[in-house]
Amino acid sequence: MAHFLKREIETLFVHRFSHGTMPFMNVFKNSFHYHALSGINLAYWTYGPWNASGTLSSERPEWYIWACTAVFVYAQISNFSTHITLRNLRPPGTRVRKIPYGYGFGLVSCPNYFFETIAWISICALTKSYAVYDKQNVST
Repeated sequence: MAHFLKREIETLFVHRFSHGTMPFMNVFKNSFHYHALSGINLAYWTYGPWNASGTLSSERPEWYIWACTAVFVYAQISNFSTHITLRNLRPPGTRVRKIPYGYGFGLVSCPNYFFETIAWISICALTKSYAVYDKQNVST
């Protein structure tokens, strides 16, 4: 849920959409797609009875849970940081584009997607769910 909430907050307060590339009504359509198709799919496979407490698939060492959680939090913060960097490349109301520099941009060309992928890999490892792998291909 933290990821989905972060995504909505970024949509409202961080991303700058221009009508030419993203009509405002698409924000609602994309949010519905993101929550309905991804969220419900993930919830079904993550919270199903096969993952109930005490089942073999639910057993994970506490260190493993904390490690996956730490990687997820790191990746989400890093993803947010790159979104802020990308937002600041374009002044409000303009179509000016600049070359991004800074955290993550020296490693890969699209660190926002890179950190998003790391976050979802940590969720895959934590939940042992293929639905998370499918989500990566659908929504990102």
